[in-house]
Amino acid sequence: MIRAHLATFPERQDLLLEAVRSIAPQVDRLFVCLNEFTAPPPGLDEIPNLEYMIPDEDLKDAGKFAFPVAEDDIVFTIDDDIIYPDDYVERTLGFTDQLDLEKNTLGYQAHAFVFKKQQDSLGWRNFAFGKKCPQIFKVDLLGTGTACFLGQNCPTLADIQPCAGFVDLRFSRHQTNTGVTMWSLPRDEGYLTNNLPDGLWDSSLFNTVNLKRPPNMKNEVRRLLNERTPHSGLKLEKVLKERNTPPL
Repeated sequence: MIRAHLATFPERQDLLLEAVRSIAPQVDRLFVCLNEFTAPPPGLDEIPNLEYMIPDEDLKDAGKFAFPVAEDDIVFTIDDDIIYPDDYVERTLGFTDQLDLEKNTLGYQAHAFVFKKQQDSLGWRNFAFGKKCPQIFKVDLLGTGTACFLGQNCPTLADIQPCAGFVDLRFSRHQTNTGVTMWSLPRDEGYLTNNLPDGLWDSSLFNTVNLKRPPNMKNEVRRLLNERTPHSGLKLEKVLKERNTPPL
């Protein structure tokens, strides 16, 4: 089954339908975690392949992982403030000819911890989903708004929930610790677009959680950096050459 998982909350209700309508025709099933809702918002019942849950507590972004998956499912985790182009799923899966999902997880919002010559120090190289990326790059951190992976590599809610609000960190650590390599995929400028209005920026998890830098988040970053594997920020061809291996 090809499936998409999304977590949202009431302030995003007006954005939600745009996001789910863009992805629903491309997947077999779409699963939505409605944090803090008391009833599904209008319009969801018009999407026949959509299934929702209203959790007993606010799971935040960990709600993307509240749905059980089969090992051979292909899972796309998505966000409520991104519009997914009509070919998003097909195009993403086209890269699995080079990168088998058993050992690779793919995405568009990504970060690699690399040596920066100009600064003469290590730092993050960012691959923002809305920006052009000309090649496939090996990365250390994937955003779960634009990730694609196999069900057997999907963390459980129990794995993820301790990092609710910054699940990208725990998700990426889970991939690395299970022997999965993460990659940022090539795309043109504007292939994916963000539709979050300025008025909702303050409600984003980046503002309400990330900018506060809670101690457990800092610890998660430290652990991710300690566990990262070689070849961060290198193109696929260079990684394969360094590994002396055929396409993955």
